[in-house]
Amino acid sequence: MGDQRITVTRYAILIGIDAYPDRPLQGCVRDVQTIKTYLEGVVGSVQLQIFTATKSTNPESTNLSEDPILLPTYHNVTSALEKTTTMAKAGDVVYIHYSGHGTRGAPSSEFSNKSTGDLALVLLNDGKENDVRYLWGPRLALSLKAMVDKGLVVTLVLDCCFSASLYRRDDPSVRSLLYSPEIDSKFPLDLEKGTEDGAGGLASRDASMLPNWLINPDGYAILVACGPHEEALERKFDGQTHGILSYFLHRTLKECGGLGKKHKNIYDHLRANFRDSAPQQNPVLYGNTSQGFFLHTNSEITIPTVPITEKRDGSLELQAGRAHGVSDGDRFAMFPLGSAESNSGLRGDLVIAKVAQARALTSKLELLDTTSIRVQTGWIAKSLTRLSLHRFPIRLASDILHQDEWLTALKEQPLNVFIDVDNQPFSFHVVLNSNKEYEILDESDQRIINLPTMPQAESDASHICKIIEHLARFKLVRELADNVENPFRALFSVQIISRSGDIFGPGRWIEVEEDKEAKFMFELQVENKGNKSIYVYVYDMGTCWQIENILRGSYEVVPSKNSGQGFTGALKKKLKTMVPAEVRERGYRQCEDIIKVFITSQPTSFDSLELPKLGESVKRSATSRAGREEGDSSEEWAALNFLIRTSAK
Repeated sequence: MGDQRITVTRYAILIGIDAYPDRPLQGCVRDVQTIKTYLEGVVGSVQLQIFTATKSTNPESTNLSEDPILLPTYHNVTSALEKTTTMAKAGDVVYIHYSGHGTRGAPSSEFSNKSTGDLALVLLNDGKENDVRYLWGPRLALSLKAMVDKGLVVTLVLDCCFSASLYRRDDPSVRSLLYSPEIDSKFPLDLEKGTEDGAGGLASRDASMLPNWLINPDGYAILVACGPHEEALERKFDGQTHGILSYFLHRTLKECGGLGKKHKNIYDHLRANFRDSAPQQNPVLYGNTSQGFFLHTNSEITIPTVPITEKRDGSLELQAGRAHGVSDGDRFAMFPLGSAESNSGLRGDLVIAKVAQARALTSKLELLDTTSIRVQTGWIAKSLTRLSLHRFPIRLASDILHQDEWLTALKEQPLNVFIDVDNQPFSFHVVLNSNKEYEILDESDQRIINLPTMPQAESDASHICKIIEHLARFKLVRELADNVENPFRALFSVQIISRSGDIFGPGRWIEVEEDKEAKFMFELQVENKGNKSIYVYVYDMGTCWQIENILRGSYEVVPSKNSGQGFTGALKKKLKTMVPAEVRERGYRQCEDIIKVFITSQPTSFDSLELPKLGESVKRSATSRAGREEGDSSEEWAALNFLIRTSAK
């Protein structure tokens, strides 16, 4: 009985289309057949549906070799999605892999991305030779939402692209087709009832950002081959054509035992491979990045990690820099992704390095010991020392007992501590109050709120030191800032617009009243004023000392304005904030959040800065992801803080 309750059924829907009437492809069918073989080899049982359209070896023939019920038509694919939703039960796992053409059209619904338009998968039209039909993102999102609402764990891989720029050249290896209004007009988009509830489930978050077509992204993870301004390519590997994303995904799963690993760990490894082989293409990960890949996650990595790349000259580069709080002299332990869940320190595959030069977004590493182990692209690093945290000294009250124990515990953390000394500045002051409870005071000697109660008889030094480290890391992120005279800032503008139309720049307090019924309370607007793409990252720094990615994706790219390609040069995201339940329980009717916005000149990640709510365990690894576009090695960044004060009704 118990085994039956925990039995998980795995479903896979694989879609590969080579035989397009216009611009046929070479490797899509091979992609999904390779994934099919891999899944069947490593998963004991999988309910698999595969839809392929193989290009005829006779160039004069338009006939397809597959049975019509196995063709990747709009009807067959949407029926497969509905069938899987009906058959599966809560807790079951669903994997969907699409290799084929994508396209992009003008925004068409409330959930459209107004900056770059709607994406669509280009499927075959039912019963019509030499014809295609679009499966638009909003329609696909509703199918995914139905799965998530039922409690299914969903992974979607899209090895296609939605760029319009490829039409400047004739490249048959690009997986995108030009949007056709004529095709689209035959099949008007008819979203089912319930779209207006697409943001449901977000209101319980302290700060939330309404998604576009990613309706409630907490319930699934989506890996896309590239951003809307890039091209997803096919390439020959070992003499056979594959989509680059599909090829490296399969290789990562094989080499690193990827099934069950978290999506963001797999994504790290993928991005490293892309930098070596296809630096002009940057995959993007959306949604619940802590989900296990086609299996429930088999690990809990509780430390933030950062990927490593090996340069052509053999030097090592950490994919984090000053913008991430990295300093010259910081030390890191490096190990392969395959050993990330194990205690690598007890094995022979751990290598120690220090930061020789911290640049804006990356850092040059230097090995501290001679070793025969070769650190390679795709390895990951965990921080051993954080010199930037020394900027926040800790004052320990002289009447606290067992001070040697406290000093030892604090020095085990990357912190700077001293015993009570008058006139020496501090960031945190640990005292014992009249109730025999430890308190942590700020630099003004005011009690820091929303901390757990710390009775002297029940709280050891190690536990309190971890709380202090959490607060120091929070403060470090809050204070991360570029030079205000940075010329990069002239290339963009960022502001928040209230529902009443008031405009707020960084650093100003924005007063809002909690409104559970409102779809949003204010809107974040980013404008690209330059001629190159910029990358946007948005984090909520909450009153419970959490730092959370509220974009729910690697980043949002804002291409420069180009009306011919449908790029508006602007990004608009609706947000709302709430007073957390735990804050209300302490008697407070107001809370303060910082919306931290990073802007960069190339893709990176700030996930290593994330923190859970104080007192909660780390439920996901915070592995960063980074890459850069070919021909653009500039490392520019800016950080802006928007201050939100939310009052409960």
